[in-house]
Amino acid sequence: MLREKIITAINEVGFDEYQEITSAEIIFADAVFASCKANTCGNYGQNYSCPPLSGDMDENKARFLKYDHAIILNKIMFLGEYYEQMETSTLAVLALLDQLRDKLENEPVMIAGPGGCNLCAECSAKTGEDCRFPDERRYSLEGSGMDIVTMSRKLGMTYNGGDKKVGFFMMVLY
Repeated sequence: MLREKIITAINEVGFDEYQEITSAEIIFADAVFASCKANTCGNYGQNYSCPPLSGDMDENKARFLKYDHAIILNKIMFLGEYYEQMETSTLAVLALLDQLRDKLENEPVMIAGPGGCNLCAECSAKTGEDCRFPDERRYSLEGSGMDIVTMSRKLGMTYNGGDKKVGFFMMVLY
């Protein structure tokens, strides 16, 4: 019943692809987790849902592996001729993710997506304060050490859609 409710919500919100897996099939890679230290997204040490504040690799794995099932979702977005629509595309994907969270609000699921937690306008980690909503944190797939590129290829999902299109990945765990 929960599985069907999740799939219905995924379809209603309008994601392009999804694949069901067991949580044991999630691919974690130390190299992905370690790449966060390069701080390419700007969240390293600035967001409670990203390294190093989200915990070490084992803690991040445990957070996801306590669930038995996962559904990987994808929304394919056009980034513009010179990637000028990256920010707009990211915000659109995060809005879809919020719609999915609203639809599954009262269900025993965890929903993770791209980037760090965006629950607050500015994460309290930036000011050294405690997290305002520790039980509602939104975790990053890559920031948790997931190798999305390898998983998407293994599952036949679109990572690079060509012609400036890219897949944004999210996951519902239950």
